[in-house]
Amino acid sequence: MRMLARLASFIAVAGASVVLAPAAEAQNARGLNGSTFTTSRIPDPDNLAAQPQGPFAALIFRDPRFQDRLLPCDATQPLEQIRARFEQKERRFWNSSLTIVGFDRVALRSTNPWGQNNIPRRYCAARAHLSDGRVRNVDYAIMEDQSLAGFTWGVEWCVNGLDRGRSFDPACRMARP
Repeated sequence: MRMLARLASFIAVAGASVVLAPAAEAQNARGLNGSTFTTSRIPDPDNLAAQPQGPFAALIFRDPRFQDRLLPCDATQPLEQIRARFEQKERRFWNSSLTIVGFDRVALRSTNPWGQNNIPRRYCAARAHLSDGRVRNVDYAIMEDQSLAGFTWGVEWCVNGLDRGRSFDPACRMARP
């Protein structure tokens, strides 16, 4: 019980210092030195009434280190990653020799559909030609700093009709914006 009280008081003090700190001081404390990418995303210190209050209010704003540097939809790296991971998934989990032979009709669907305060994402769609001769739609998102350790871009993808684990049900809808 005593530990919970200490944790609650620590969160209240830490949250108040984060919310009430002026924007310029908060930027310089993190070593950002007023980068042009963060200026519009840091709340205005003069208008505290319009800002969210409380210990978790700082979590609403996007990490200012995001640079909006995303690969284009037709770049070879994300398409090759989708191809390799699809082949690995089919072989390892479904005992299938199905592979993606190629892609065509690559198109951008949306960029940052939920605003600028979220992780930068580029939603794309393409047609995948499979080794069994069928053509299926692929929906995928290229996301900034979402790789395994967060060092580079990451890709989430779904091949329509072959989402056997139902990760993006219904019909890959969860892989679209």
